[in-house]
Amino acid sequence: MTKEADSIVKFIRGKEYQMINPNLGGGSFGKTVIIKDEFIDELFVAKKYEPHPYIEQDSEKKAKFFRSFLDEIKILYKLNHKNIVRIFNYFPYVENQTGYIIMEYIDGRNINDFILNYSSLKEKATLDDIFMQLIDGFEYIENHNIIHRDIRSGNILIDKNGTVKIIDFGIGKFIINDDMKMDTLVDEINRPSSLPHEYYEGIYDSKTDMFYLAELFNRLLINSKLTGREYFSYHHILEKMMNSNAKGRYNSFKEIQDTISEKDFINLTINPEDKKIYLQFTNFLFDELEYFLNKKNFVKTPKEFLTNLEEVLQNNLFEDFVQNNGKLLSTIIDEDYSYKNKNRLPIAWLENFCNWYKKYTLRAQELILKNIISKLSNKYIKFDDSDLPF
Repeated sequence: MTKEADSIVKFIRGKEYQMINPNLGGGSFGKTVIIKDEFIDELFVAKKYEPHPYIEQDSEKKAKFFRSFLDEIKILYKLNHKNIVRIFNYFPYVENQTGYIIMEYIDGRNINDFILNYSSLKEKATLDDIFMQLIDGFEYIENHNIIHRDIRSGNILIDKNGTVKIIDFGIGKFIINDDMKMDTLVDEINRPSSLPHEYYEGIYDSKTDMFYLAELFNRLLINSKLTGREYFSYHHILEKMMNSNAKGRYNSFKEIQDTISEKDFINLTINPEDKKIYLQFTNFLFDELEYFLNKKNFVKTPKEFLTNLEEVLQNNLFEDFVQNNGKLLSTIIDEDYSYKNKNRLPIAWLENFCNWYKKYTLRAQELILKNIISKLSNKYIKFDDSDLPF
C-alpha cells in the first residue's frame, strides 16, 4: 500500500536502550542519564525535562520553561559543529509538559576540573587550544543568531582527545531582532558576582555571552594559579572580552578569531629550513593542480589533512616517489579538479612536511593549512555546462 504524500509516517516499533548510569546529573531544568544503544554499541546521553518542584507548583513558569526545553531541541538540531554537543533524537510529551532529548555522550570532564588539574605534560590540548576552541564554538553559535545564556563550568566539557564540547542550550535563544535581546531570565538563572552593564538594562545578547565566557575562563585561571604566559597567551583578549561596558568589548567572536590569527601569524617563526620544507611540498601541489571543476572546496581541519597525508604515505611505503598525484591533491582538496600528473613528489619531501607540520600547535596548524588553501585558491574554476538543458 502506497502512502499519500501528505500522510503521517509512523514507526510503531519503539527503540530500546539499556540504562547505564541513572544519575549523571542535571542541567537547566532537566535530569540526564547515560544509556546504551546495544544494536550499534554506542553510549548516549538522555536528557529529561524535569523542572524543580517550585516550578512545578507554578503553572505559568512550568509552561514557560517547557517552551525553553522545546527551544533547546530546535536550537541543537540547527547546529553542527565539532565544539557543540550533537542531538540525535527527541521525544516531546506535550500533553504532560515533559520530554526527552537523545544526545552525544562525551567521555571527559568539565572545564573547571580540566583547568584546576591541568598539566601540560599529560593533556592533549593546551589552555590556548581550549580557549580557541571555545571562541570557534561561540563564533558558530553567534553566526547562527543564537545566544547560550547559561555559561558556567558544567556546560563546557573537554573530552579525552582535548576537544571542547559546549552543552546545555536549555535557556538558549534565537536572536531575530533587537527586541529579542531583552533578557527575560534575569531573575531565573544564576549570574556570577561580576555583572556587565547591560545586565542592569535587562539586555542579553552575543556580547553578553562573550563577557560571561571570559569571566569564567579568567576566574578558573586565577583559581588554578595558571596565570603566567607560559600557560596562557591571550590574557589581553580576555581583558577586552570582560569589559563591563559592551562597547569596550570585541564586536563579535569573529573579531576575536581574527585577532588571534594575526597574533599567531606574527609568532609563527619559520626558519629557512622550515620554509624550504613548506615550499617544496606546497609548490609541487600548486604546479600539479590545473583547475577546479565547478567550485573550490577544501578539507576543514588539520586532523583531516594529516590523516589524509599519512594515508598517502602508508600507500607508498616502498616507493621513492608518490605514485598518484590525484591522491596527493585530494589530501587537501575536497572537490573535483584537474591535475597534470607529469611530475612525482619524492616520498622524503612528503615525510619531511608531515613531521614538520605535526610539531606545531593546533592553532599554528590551522594557520598553515589556511595559507596552503589560500595558495591553491589562486587556480581558476572551470565550469562544466554539459548538463545544462539549453
